[in-house]
Amino acid sequence: MTWNLLHLASMLHRAGGIPAYGNQRSEWDAGSRFDLENPSTADSAG
Repeated sequence: MTWNLLHLASMLHRAGGIPAYGNQRSEWDAGSRFDLENPSTADSAG
């Protein structure tokens, strides 16, 4: 488990940390749902 944690820390360090995409509270509060289609703007083909 220790090796896994150190490996994860190394990967995050190389990537520059955790990306902000999808982790912004203000965007979630505004109604954004990342990688999901917004039903209020979706085509109503059905």
